[in-house]
Amino acid sequence: MKSVLNRLAALTVATVGVIGLTTAPAQAATEITAHLEIGFNNGVPAARTINLSVHVPMNEYDANGYLIHGARIQVRFYGSDPGSDPLLYGPVTWYKDDYGLTAGPDGIHLDYGWEVPQGSFLNEDSGFANNGDEVYIVAKFIDGDGATISAQSNTEEGLY
Repeated sequence: MKSVLNRLAALTVATVGVIGLTTAPAQAATEITAHLEIGFNNGVPAARTINLSVHVPMNEYDANGYLIHGARIQVRFYGSDPGSDPLLYGPVTWYKDDYGLTAGPDGIHLDYGWEVPQGSFLNEDSGFANNGDEVYIVAKFIDGDGATISAQSNTEEGLY
């Protein structure tokens, strides 16, 4: 009887090991990329267009799981200045079902755009010697437990 129980225990351990090998482990969010684009709307006088693109690569199953369990993407705008980079705007946070935030086959994406008038928060170097504005974003992916990864975008330059 004891040898039968030992064989059953060994078979159970082997089966669990095989099942564990065939089941893909959950993929932790370890990377994030961010891109900022600021343009001009030709149809509206002096309007500036802002387009954000943030990507957190992972499989679709995990992407949906993260969003269902409270993950979010948070964005802050900064001015690029010598010595310090002042916070210009934010944080702006997107949650599951917010417009622009999606889970897809290659991970979580935030693709969002809007317009602001000239002289808005993007005008970070206003004054007598305004040589232009330099703006970038810092995007954070915050999972449901509060773990955070972040990325800084490219810097957009212009007169905003």
